[in-house]
Amino acid sequence: MKFSNHFFRVSGAFMVLGSIAVVIGHLLKPQPPVNNSGIERFISQSLLSDTLLLVGVPVVLLCLAALFIRQSSSLSLWGWAGYPLMFIGLLVVDVIQPVIRLATYPHVLADVNGEKEIFQAVTTIYDQEPFGFLNFLLLLSLIGPLWSAVVFWKAKTYPGWMALMLAFLVPVFIIAPLFGFFNFPAYLYLVFALFGVRLITDTFNKQPALALTPDQ
Repeated sequence: MKFSNHFFRVSGAFMVLGSIAVVIGHLLKPQPPVNNSGIERFISQSLLSDTLLLVGVPVVLLCLAALFIRQSSSLSLWGWAGYPLMFIGLLVVDVIQPVIRLATYPHVLADVNGEKEIFQAVTTIYDQEPFGFLNFLLLLSLIGPLWSAVVFWKAKTYPGWMALMLAFLVPVFIIAPLFGFFNFPAYLYLVFALFGVRLITDTFNKQPALALTPDQ
């Protein structure tokens, strides 16, 4: 089945727009307040942040299919596994979890008192029934991009540096909180935006996307 340049162009445009919405959503995501006076503002800012995620993430997840289709001639069967891994992992982290937060924050924060209780209420809602079973799926949000990075590197449809940026998610995940940056998922969607731009620009080239080697 052939896919037109229009398909890749539209998919790339929506991937860029969706990624931008998610990046802003993650950057706006607040840290738990240290006292009760900050709870109302925390809930309000979380509402804005999570709404942007719920708008942008489904768009990105659907458009990621175009990214794999664009490389289909260079992907092995195991290479396609990167898409469902990313889809499921990011669906849990950036769609299901925001829904849980939107539904539970006003209730779990209604009767708390002090920083310790606030932090516990905010950070342990995913451990409670019926949400606890989702925890093991969270790893897929790291495994999926890392798997896809290796796949994209081997496919050589896109420059190696783009695959490396995707692979750097794990180091960013580990190091960013040490410097007080807790909204590191924004990095992942920034990389997706770059891939979206590449989907668009490739449609204006007569030749296939450049297959750069790591030393180019």
